[in-house]
Amino acid sequence: MSELNRSQGFSVRLATSTAEVEHTQRLRYDIFAREMGATVHTSRPGVECDAFDAHCDHLFVEELATGRVIASTRLLRRASAERIGRYYSESEFDAPFIASLHGEVVELGRTCVHVDFRSGGGIMLLWSGIAQLMRAWDIDYLLGCASVPCRDDGRLVHTLMNGFRATQLSPTELRATPRVPVAHYDGDHVDGAIVPPLLKAYLRLGAWICGEPSLDREFGVADFMVLLDMDNLNHRYFRHFLGRESAAADQVVAPLRARETA
Repeated sequence: MSELNRSQGFSVRLATSTAEVEHTQRLRYDIFAREMGATVHTSRPGVECDAFDAHCDHLFVEELATGRVIASTRLLRRASAERIGRYYSESEFDAPFIASLHGEVVELGRTCVHVDFRSGGGIMLLWSGIAQLMRAWDIDYLLGCASVPCRDDGRLVHTLMNGFRATQLSPTELRATPRVPVAHYDGDHVDGAIVPPLLKAYLRLGAWICGEPSLDREFGVADFMVLLDMDNLNHRYFRHFLGRESAAADQVVAPLRARETA
């Protein structure tokens, strides 16, 4: 069944047709190209896509009253990444540790939320679907690139990274090297720097930052490689993030706790 959750007028499900995938790609274009000013190479007007899309599952949130897609992300499973020869993250980072991870490693990518739903609702709905997939696919690790705007000579990126070095870095053996390092910044740091919502969610769930960020010039962002080991999942925040009464949270947390105590 493609639908993973239905709540308060929204449906969270996996795309099952080319048309549904294109809806997510059009949302990506609206946000990345029109809103953020990213350089997008596409042969189809209004569509943001790349060679990885055909190998991914596409998770999206639909507003039932209007039929519009208000949030989406794509998931690349380990078997598909091995057929392609790499995860998308490996185009931005040298990360040999990924091959040594045991179990199912799933990469999240191209995550975006419509501007009207960025107060938290869009991300929460997406994570409710991801929670269902954690259980259904028996995911051991979530991998991804979380973006931070980098059109200020790296001021915000370096401010955040200085904080991450103290408590959020992965163990040394789980580090990645950026293919395009962000230029060193010697100026003042950003007072009260705000961590973007997706990156904040990863960190609160217990994810690590796998080293220094990589510059994505076409998107005008710096990407942080993040890795969430399900054995380190912050169960309390996971429940809070999805809602205390979330069936999705219960279905994921219970087997994870059982695995930890086995």
